[in-house]
Amino acid sequence: MIFHARTGFLFASILSLVIGLALWAALWSQRNAALHHWCGGSLAAAAASLLIALRGLVPEVLGFTVPIALAVLMLSLKLQAIRLELNAPEPVHRPALLLLAALTVYELLRQGGDDGVGHGLGHYAHSLFALLVLSLMNARIAWWASRLGRRRGQRSAYWIAWAFGLMAAAYGFRLVNGTLGGFDPNPLGQQGYDALLLGLTSFVGIIVSNIAWLSLALERLIRAQVVAAATQARAEENRILSEQIVQLERQRSLGLLSASLAHELNQPLTAILTNAQVVRRGLGSKRIELTQALELLDKVVYNTQRAARILEHIRGLIRPSQMRRQPVDLVAVIQEVVELVAAQARAQACRLDCSLPQRPVRVAGDPIQISQLVLNVLRNAIEATALSAKREIAVRLWEEDDGARLQVQDSGPGLSAEALQKAGEPFYTTKAQGLGLGLSISRTIARHHHGELTLSNTAGGALCELKLPLQSITSQTT
Repeated sequence: MIFHARTGFLFASILSLVIGLALWAALWSQRNAALHHWCGGSLAAAAASLLIALRGLVPEVLGFTVPIALAVLMLSLKLQAIRLELNAPEPVHRPALLLLAALTVYELLRQGGDDGVGHGLGHYAHSLFALLVLSLMNARIAWWASRLGRRRGQRSAYWIAWAFGLMAAAYGFRLVNGTLGGFDPNPLGQQGYDALLLGLTSFVGIIVSNIAWLSLALERLIRAQVVAAATQARAEENRILSEQIVQLERQRSLGLLSASLAHELNQPLTAILTNAQVVRRGLGSKRIELTQALELLDKVVYNTQRAARILEHIRGLIRPSQMRRQPVDLVAVIQEVVELVAAQARAQACRLDCSLPQRPVRVAGDPIQISQLVLNVLRNAIEATALSAKREIAVRLWEEDDGARLQVQDSGPGLSAEALQKAGEPFYTTKAQGLGLGLSISRTIARHHHGELTLSNTAGGALCELKLPLQSITSQTT
């Protein structure tokens, strides 16, 4: 006896069960439909091999019909797993109809063979039919696996195709030889070289196909990790680039305001110099009273602090910074920005009318980014009034139930229909020297702060409106 077929099927059952469960456990983190179909097929193969090994020891329906049903089910699940990898799943009714048809024909042939004389080809017609079905189904899986290999460029898929192709060839060999009367096609009918060939083919097929599937799953996992890492790297690169663009736009805005800022700083510095000189001359001539000297020195301190605030705000806008979320007083921000643009407004004979609450209006966000947003809005409003006889800008800030609302109304000609539609798109501008980034960046800043920046026309000009959630509301959502 070269090979004991019953022992071989028993070993194949244990091998399929152990490898199937191990594969399921190893890839459990993925938990996709393809994995469940593949490992479910391995469990069906284990059950089929066990029942074939117990043929003659269990009722005929368990030794013949059920193993064939399990074998067809196993191959259908394996095929569906591969097709799921290709995103081309087979409709459920097809394998169900195939299983029903195969069982019907197999059972009819088996019952017809049992009614026969017990010898000849008709007696084994059901076994030959089972070999035909198994050979064709293995060949079909091999074809789909090779298709997966061609489409994905994964060598593991070709190993799966090779394993099932080998199984198809082994079943085909037994089918041909059984048809020619070379040997008993019943898997337990022979214990010689033919049984050894089928056994070795089954063992190799089980091991190779499951290892190849593990490799296939790991390749998919690694590819997904690489794609995720590349996506994260691109997102980080875009974030850094966006921060640099925002920073450059801030610096450009301050560059355009340089003359106005110089004038704005010149006022407190001139006042400091004048008051200091008066105190010095008075002390030198001993003609200044102490109270007068103290009053002048208080003015020096006030103007020094004013100049320091302007310089600190400019430095904050110039230096690079990452977004930081903290309580921000919109009233203080607007007042600081108004100080920065006041000289530009006076140079264009534009009057700024600010109506701000007496108490702080706090939102959660980045003070530098919110300052940049308000600066862009006020600069645009000042420039919009250049062509109007009446040059006024109304700045209004108030609290509502759902947040803070800032309105900047200019007395300019308003926006055209095209400008209203495209305003905020990157690089769209109506200015000869503009880059088309200011409003786009401002809207992005508003979105990052869970707010909204809108433009509209009114009877008196253009209206820019900013809505931001208050600090208590924002802090609950961040």
